[in-house]
Amino acid sequence: MKFNGAVLETAEWIAEKSLSRVILLVASIFLLVIFVGFFSYLIGLEIANSNEIPPGVSVAGVDVSNLSREDAVAKCQRALAEVSDKPLTIKVDDEEYKITPAEIGLRLDFEKMVGEAYRRAWKVNFAERLFRRLINRPRKIDVWLMAVKNDDALKAFVERALAQINRPPQNAYIDFTSGEPVIVPAKDGRYAEFDQVYEAVGHAICTKGRTVQVIVKRTPAEINDSVFGRFIVINLAAHTLTLYEREKPLARYPVACGSAAYPSPPGQWKIVSKQKNPAWRNPGTAWAASMPPYIPPGPGNPLGTRALALNASGVLIHGTPSPWSIGRSVSHGCIRMYMRDVEALFEMVEVNTPVYIIKSAGNPGFDVTKTPPWMRPG
Repeated sequence: MKFNGAVLETAEWIAEKSLSRVILLVASIFLLVIFVGFFSYLIGLEIANSNEIPPGVSVAGVDVSNLSREDAVAKCQRALAEVSDKPLTIKVDDEEYKITPAEIGLRLDFEKMVGEAYRRAWKVNFAERLFRRLINRPRKIDVWLMAVKNDDALKAFVERALAQINRPPQNAYIDFTSGEPVIVPAKDGRYAEFDQVYEAVGHAICTKGRTVQVIVKRTPAEINDSVFGRFIVINLAAHTLTLYEREKPLARYPVACGSAAYPSPPGQWKIVSKQKNPAWRNPGTAWAASMPPYIPPGPGNPLGTRALALNASGVLIHGTPSPWSIGRSVSHGCIRMYMRDVEALFEMVEVNTPVYIIKSAGNPGFDVTKTPPWMRPG
């Protein structure tokens, strides 16, 4: 009996083991079928979508996921239309130099951009694509703008812009074009290399802003507008002398100026000396040949009671005992004033006060932008 019981137990153990193997085998086959089925499903998705751009892909910020290449191109053309039409801009300080895309043959290459997005999206190895599909985490790809251009036209534009951007330093000056003085501030010199700007422009055409902020080397001007305080403007055509505090007129007087034979010299001058009750000394010129060598201060002195000598040779601003000459061009180059006027002016100016003698409003008779030697530092 014991023998038969042992045999029975052994048979039952074998049966249980066989059942476990059967269950394990069936379960394995089931899991294999599920895996193969899911794997086949993923492969099917790959094959079905092989002509589409995978999820997570954009072109210059435009989502082109799950689109065909043709549909992606069309979508990008619509979404980036404003960028396509935007001019190229070069900026420096508060200046802008612009050109339209048509003028430099500039256009976005949508086919190339979408093609690059498609290539990069499908460049991921097969196993990684399947895994990303499984966890629904597509690889993020954003292809930036690509453009074609006319290189010669673009270079010509950069050269034209640099012709305006690059400049030597310009000192502050007084512009008399209107007849009234306008103080023009100094400008630093600027310089930028062509290759540097051209490279920056090449990058800018592939951005949505299409703008280049030029970095320039600067050379400061020697003279800024703070040097201009009180100054005199003599208008030969109008026969007037005006004293200004910067651009504000303080006083205006009628004057006589040089004749056609002995004109007063247009230009930028300054007062070099002030004399009360000056003596007159014969300059030895032809017009003074009949005059005495010396006339002391007092009545009849040709210089009157006050004289302001300029650094223009032989030219003075002075009073006159011949009031009839005021308002006329009759002097030998000097600027004559009524006695009371020159005495008033004498008290309002100092040595080194600038004096600008202009021919007329709109025609100074000299280059107003040029700094006279006496004004330069050192």
